Amino acid sequence: MALQLRRFWLLGLLILLEVPLAASANLLQSTHFRLDPNVADTFGGSGSSASYKLTDAGGEAVLGSGSSQSYKLTQGYIAQLPHAIALSVLPNGVYASWPLDTGTGTRAYDVSTTGNNATLQGSPSWTTGKVGQAVLLNGSTQYLSTTTSQTNPSSCSLELWFKTTSAQGGLLMGFGDTQTGASTNRDRQLYLTNGGQVVFGVNNGAIKTISSTSAYNDGNWHQAVATLGAAGLTLAIDGVRVGTDATTTTAGSYTGYWRLGYNNLTGWPSAPTSSFLAATLDEARVYSRQLSDAEIAADYAAGNSGLRSASVLPNVTPGASSTYNMDAIVVTDAPGYDLYVQAPKLLTHSDGTTTIPMMSGSISSPAAWTEGTTKGLGFTVISGTQVEAKWGAGPYNYAGLPSVATAYHSRTGLTGGAPEKTTLQYRVDTTPQQKQGSYATTVVYTATIKP
Repeated sequence: MALQLRRFWLLGLLILLEVPLAASANLLQSTHFRLDPNVADTFGGSGSSASYKLTDAGGEAVLGSGSSQSYKLTQGYIAQLPHAIALSVLPNGVYASWPLDTGTGTRAYDVSTTGNNATLQGSPSWTTGKVGQAVLLNGSTQYLSTTTSQTNPSSCSLELWFKTTSAQGGLLMGFGDTQTGASTNRDRQLYLTNGGQVVFGVNNGAIKTISSTSAYNDGNWHQAVATLGAAGLTLAIDGVRVGTDATTTTAGSYTGYWRLGYNNLTGWPSAPTSSFLAATLDEARVYSRQLSDAEIAADYAAGNSGLRSASVLPNVTPGASSTYNMDAIVVTDAPGYDLYVQAPKLLTHSDGTTTIPMMSGSISSPAAWTEGTTKGLGFTVISGTQVEAKWGAGPYNYAGLPSVATAYHSRTGLTGGAPEKTTLQYRVDTTPQQKQGSYATTVVYTATIKP
């Protein structure tokens, strides 16, 4: 019998995702203002300027609103606001994502394809967040709850950023059988104790919890991620796992709503004085799968870089490529749109010098991936509406990420304002000579309207 020795390369590959603006309009030219479509339930189309809101991003004054969809600004007059577009780029498997960036009103929009928006109960305040805007809760009457119920999320991950100095604890995020008030059935509960420790638990006939030993009510921003599934219960704070129960893999089976900032915590271990949380919350998200430790750490790094998401390709063994999928989600009332991508720099080692090249294929001429032969970083489009034939249909064709913004997908004939998802796949392989260690780059996504 021959013994084969195989050397494993430890290449940690982190791709940070940047979407420059949440929304834009094809005729808005003002220096400081941008269109924010998230103030309306739906896009109003060319005849309904009430579905748009001008958001101040730099101090420019609004002199007054004009007639026929027009706005008068100190630095120009915009005659028409016919269409708007919003783009979100999320890791595969996101059930709901609430950036908490609405900035006004009583609704927190879910930017995933689920569209499970949350209602602000008790009039919380909008404030500056970890990334963009956030929600400030008073700890006595205010919280958020989703508008649509979900049935038994058996495998899931809960993720959010929080900031608090409260010594009375409260719910960060959880799942309950009522939309408002105190739920009878409630579990998948992520909460703070009076001492500032973070606890995550389920109730599958018996309450099972894991918790941090350190306190996090110090007035600084912290990321909390709790997962449930085949790997058991896990809890991570600021990108590092702090608790595990590998024996608990199920939770209560019922239909319920996601709640942020309040639900009934009576009877739970180390239950705080208050079930209402006095805190600032931002970037809340629910996945329909368990996140890996590497994904959690990557999202923490992204948040600290002012970005919402990151993707992590598994460690690479030369000759065996690694892949990771991302979803680009567009909402627009326009008849079409173009999606663009760029990577201003290559995947770069933590030494600041060593890089991983892009594969030879281009967006205009994607190339087949030959396992064991093709080297570098590439991407393809694996699903969506009107996906161009050049990307293939499995096996797929791949392109290196361009250094300047280049359109990789074009959509026409669109009607309505429903979210639309296009899934990309990253793929990477290296030579045996590639230096081991951690590599990272930032990928910038943009979307433009097609008239």
